[in-house]
Amino acid sequence: MLVLTSVVYACLGGGGVAVGWPPQTFTLQAGFAPDALGVPTNLFTTMTFASGAGAGAGVPEPVRDLIAYAPAGLAVDVQGISTCERTQLEADGPSGCSPESRVGFGGGVGVLELEGSLVKESYTLDFFLAPAEHGHLAMLIYVDASNPVAVELVLSAREIRGRRPYGLGFQVEAPAVSTVPGAASASVESAYVSLGGANVAYYKTIRGRRKLVHVKGLVAPTNCPSGGFPFETTVTFEDGTTSTARYASPCPHGRQ
Repeated sequence: MLVLTSVVYACLGGGGVAVGWPPQTFTLQAGFAPDALGVPTNLFTTMTFASGAGAGAGVPEPVRDLIAYAPAGLAVDVQGISTCERTQLEADGPSGCSPESRVGFGGGVGVLELEGSLVKESYTLDFFLAPAEHGHLAMLIYVDASNPVAVELVLSAREIRGRRPYGLGFQVEAPAVSTVPGAASASVESAYVSLGGANVAYYKTIRGRRKLVHVKGLVAPTNCPSGGFPFETTVTFEDGTTSTARYASPCPHGRQ
């Protein structure tokens, strides 16, 4: 099953690079697991958001747009994977999509203001492969939170391509998430995602015989540039400000 950006904090190692101007900052970390060249892999990433005024000074601005790029050379093989329609996901939640269409998972912590107090709320993310759009990959993201405020939301992610040293990328637009009447929109404090290759296979007729073909999902680049695998994410916040964070994941066992 294709699964792309999760976070296994201990697997990533090292510190992310934060780039931003007040009032918002965020940090980024990313990497591959298994950590080897040219093999089916998972891509893990995590982001942490903060008010530029300092810890405890306020709630980060809500995110309205996110563009994330992975290193050049990262390949995608989704042949044989099912897709999920947005109407299915909106009507029935993740159970409305075929298990073979699931391509990722994640979660994090949101922040909202209730009766003058800041409240943190955990949420989960489920990623599903959607029908291609004009020949480009597309995903659906199901956002789910339940306590203290119930949130069920479907987001779309569309494939884009970055200039070197980047390759595969995705853009996600997020609407305002209402909490209670009169309160500000919910914000994100942290997020983690996992996309990549898992255990999906399908039958294909080859020379008149049915053969079981294993889906590769994501395939790590065959070469690692000097300085490590580059990742970049740009976030646009509700107040119109934009911040970009970059992170270089070390090459597998020092190989370049």
